[in-house]
Amino acid sequence: MPSRPRTGHRLRRLLPCALATLLAAVACTSAGGGPPTPYATASTPAVQAPDRQHPVIAFLRYEKEPDMAVVMADAAGRTWKAADVPPVYSPLAGSRSWPTQLVWSPDADRLAWLDDDDWAETGEIHLLDVRTGRETSRPCPCSGVGFLGEDAVSLSTDGRSLLLFSPNGTPQRIALSEHLLPYSKLAAGGADDVVLFSKLTEGPGVFRGEGTLAVADRRGKVRQLLPGKGRTTLTEARRQPGGPAVAWSNHDSGGACWAMENVLTHAVTAGGPRRSAPDDAAFRHALVSEARLVTSLEWAGDGLTATFSALPNCSVTYPERSASYYVHDGRWTYLGSGMLGIAYGADGRVARFGDPVSGKATIDSGPTTGRLTLTTGGETHVLGEGVSLFAFTPAESAAARPPAAPAPQPSEGVTTEDDHGAPLPGAVRVLARNIEAAAADGDTGRLDALCDPCSTAEHNWIRSAEGPQAVLRAIRTHPRRADAELVYPGLTSCADALDQENTCTPQQLRDAAVLGLKPDLGTSYSATEAVRIPLTLRIEGGTARWTGLAAG
Repeated sequence: MPSRPRTGHRLRRLLPCALATLLAAVACTSAGGGPPTPYATASTPAVQAPDRQHPVIAFLRYEKEPDMAVVMADAAGRTWKAADVPPVYSPLAGSRSWPTQLVWSPDADRLAWLDDDDWAETGEIHLLDVRTGRETSRPCPCSGVGFLGEDAVSLSTDGRSLLLFSPNGTPQRIALSEHLLPYSKLAAGGADDVVLFSKLTEGPGVFRGEGTLAVADRRGKVRQLLPGKGRTTLTEARRQPGGPAVAWSNHDSGGACWAMENVLTHAVTAGGPRRSAPDDAAFRHALVSEARLVTSLEWAGDGLTATFSALPNCSVTYPERSASYYVHDGRWTYLGSGMLGIAYGADGRVARFGDPVSGKATIDSGPTTGRLTLTTGGETHVLGEGVSLFAFTPAESAAARPPAAPAPQPSEGVTTEDDHGAPLPGAVRVLARNIEAAAADGDTGRLDALCDPCSTAEHNWIRSAEGPQAVLRAIRTHPRRADAELVYPGLTSCADALDQENTCTPQQLRDAAVLGLKPDLGTSYSATEAVRIPLTLRIEGGTARWTGLAAG
């Protein structure tokens, strides 16, 4: 079953488009067979016609507001429009909606999508014959789309049956052995069975969004996947191409800005779910330990790629707030920051999604869109702007290999700019590096000499057991300018929220990560406890001097 990007590949309808700020200012770093940034200039377009019989990837792209189109690309990065996708108007929601899934048949002969079933539950299922280019649409009061073998499949909105659409066009209804509750959905297809998520009614012992996870075979036999009366939340699910395993992201929420998402996997054939998340410098620098989204989740051979991001419209979403990984058997490999999604294909191909082009928008203004690139044959091609989701073919995902090497972790050395991004004078940078080197070595004699003039009490503190480490923590942060002085750290308190008087800058958030700060009430960071005695550097006649300790 092909993997379909989720928010990177598409942002969930209920998430505002504030992630458009995520990559507005800087390019990202990435690993995995491509250039260091996923937004490299595309190579010169090939003069050969695209190989329309052998696409490797499909994506949904804006054509002219409000219309979208399904576009495909071959292994050389050549693209063609495969189908038009007009929006569907939902009278109930009072807004337009677009597809949120593109799914391939196992042999990539057909592509299927639904009218956005979050808003239009009595819409249509659309089936595209890749070889002939012919699209057929059928009414489908259903939720979720996938393939059961070669048959397109969905779950009826009443939760009582599977709806199958065979290649010959004959629809079939298969009654389920267990009736599911309303608002249930087909989470993922499969070769011999499909994965179903049945949302439970919120009440005593059942939290918001919780439900059961089950599989149903072609006879309609339903089997629960979670042991006992196990429950889970679910945002997106992916079936391993050519295998039975399923991966999904959950959404444990205590409110709009208190969501925690993780990656879970289940072998399906036996056992229970496995849950894991990264724990490295990049993850800590993203400041997503308390609240986060899994913005994309894709199979890559026997492993997965996943991207974690801060919550849009709740947190400040600078590029560093997004971190992408490859995971296999619980081991996480960092792939880069600043992306909304990344996926691997055959022969070293890498698809990257990011650089959102939609500005501030409401949840009714359509999906967040961005730039999709494909690195193939050593070159990076821009496949499209205004892309909202994409999916490699199952064969591509199945043949993907792990990244050759991880991306570099964020550095934690002396910075070259102040807490608002202005460059620091060269003399300050040199002095700060000297202080850092002495503190890292625990060389209190050298620190004593560098702190000039300092009082006896300040020298005593520098020579104390805690002095060198405290100095090291402070000097690796961004300073605040105060007339001719620079105070390390510059961060006193800032709000991790949009449009506040003291909204955190990227530099302040980086310092919050370096200092290991936890958000106060989930919305602000304060460095007063982490660095009780800040450092003061002064510029005098072009010379930088460490003049002592600031009142702290």
